[in-house]
Amino acid sequence: MKAVLDNEIIFNEESFELEIKSFQREVVQRSAAGLDGQVSIDLGLRGRKLVQKGELRAKNQAELQGIIDDINGLIDGNEYILKSSDGRVFENLVIDNFQAGSFVFGGTQASCKYQITYTQQVS
Repeated sequence: MKAVLDNEIIFNEESFELEIKSFQREVVQRSAAGLDGQVSIDLGLRGRKLVQKGELRAKNQAELQGIIDDINGLIDGNEYILKSSDGRVFENLVIDNFQAGSFVFGGTQASCKYQITYTQQVS
């Protein structure tokens, strides 16, 4: 099974590096004159970051640019689902950033390194 993003973008490598950070808790602290200490107001869990790194491959430069354009089109604030090749599913992902490296041409294919940064929203 190959990894897919939103059942459309197919990552053609068998594996990619996925760094999963922990969820962040938002807390507001307030103090008042004449009182010792602070009051902490727990605002609950917020999102967590996921960073996906790998290599995109295609038959030619035009096809590779098409894949890059498709991923760039998903940086729209909507939530997506990433299904990895090992069966893990990450839902409620918003794409924050996508970076593609220089194109490399070899044999009958074109490739480039990439990095995608997601924020996984708490549902």
